[in-house]
Amino acid sequence: MTVRIKLAIFVGTCIALLALTQTAFPQSATAKKIDDLLQPISRDGRFSGIIIASENGSIIYEKAFGLANAELKVPNTVGSRIGIASITKPMTTIILIRLIEDHKLTLEDKLSKFIPDFPNGDKITVAMLSQHRSGIPHRVMPDTEESRVYTSAEMIEKIKAAKLAFEPGAREMYSSGGYAVLARVLEIASGQSFSQLLQKYVFDPGQLTDTIDWSGPTIIERRTQEYVCDSSGYTNAAAKDYSFLVGAGSVISTASDLFKFGNALIDGKYGAGAKASFVRNGIVRNSGNTNGHRAYFEIKEDKSYGFVILSNMACGSFDFVQTGLSEILQGKEPTVKTLTVPKFDPAANKDLTEFTGHYKERGGSETDIRVKDGYLFASDIKLYPVKADCFFDFKYFGNACFTRDASGKVTTVRWSGLTFELIWTRQ
Repeated sequence: MTVRIKLAIFVGTCIALLALTQTAFPQSATAKKIDDLLQPISRDGRFSGIIIASENGSIIYEKAFGLANAELKVPNTVGSRIGIASITKPMTTIILIRLIEDHKLTLEDKLSKFIPDFPNGDKITVAMLSQHRSGIPHRVMPDTEESRVYTSAEMIEKIKAAKLAFEPGAREMYSSGGYAVLARVLEIASGQSFSQLLQKYVFDPGQLTDTIDWSGPTIIERRTQEYVCDSSGYTNAAAKDYSFLVGAGSVISTASDLFKFGNALIDGKYGAGAKASFVRNGIVRNSGNTNGHRAYFEIKEDKSYGFVILSNMACGSFDFVQTGLSEILQGKEPTVKTLTVPKFDPAANKDLTEFTGHYKERGGSETDIRVKDGYLFASDIKLYPVKADCFFDFKYFGNACFTRDASGKVTTVRWSGLTFELIWTRQ
């Protein structure tokens, strides 16, 4: 092959990739506002992923930002595949509804019917698993074990060994572990694998042609690498094999397919039961956030507006985009127009061990705050000192300020971001 031919092939490939980074639409005033919102954070390297926005049932904006692979300088395209994290859960729920309609199981069935030796299985119902009321913890093993490949049956053995957070049915606590058990129950009840169930009840009816369940050893075309933004720009996210999130956060998709999924729920393609479960107050919306990827969709039932954000970077810029897009598409001015990183003060807190310990939020979620490499970490979130007792995190562009009792001992932390505020109590 001559040098000229090789060069022509290379140039052609580059042009093809460039064409895939965005889809051409006549730029409306709304689309320009969206672009104005996104361009600054894209230039700063604070956002990587794909955005789709629609008005009156028609897509007006579809564009890719950032890199699918930073080491190789491969750009994201509108066809990039990224994990959708907990948006997997409504897909699992759709399968559950369908199998109930097919008389394969009921919400009242006990877990022991399907997994006889599961601890407290005679107290845990299918309804409790689907409603986060089973008492099964959100995470059931150390981060270091989440990079291994697991079958759904192997995950059950891991979850069996975990101590219940509370008596089944006593209260509600978000639980990916519970959804992994639910996925296994659906497999046993139907005689099919979770991947087969997804294909039959979710992907095919919704015409999700670019969506698959995670398979670590498999080469997945157009799958992106994952990143976490920090003070230096961004770094590689921790290596994970998402088989440990079967049924809870194991699905890989494109922004286009995620848009189809939201519309399929509105259009009743998954049945009246699924529509009633997920279309609330005239809107269908869902979100996912795991490790180095985030996903969100929001679509009005009358199709007056809709949007999808799919990102291969865990960063607070995601919340900025989510809030801004929703406001713009509803004809409002964005409440927050820019992202601001505060000035850090390494000397603000002399003894970081004062803040370490196990913290619990009123809703039941928990985290461990520890010192590593001279910084505080809340689970995998690095906290940068801003002033006495206050820290900043890039993952949510949030502020975490600790409070003390009369004796000066740290008792709580108030953590606020663009879309949330939580109070965690030290145990």
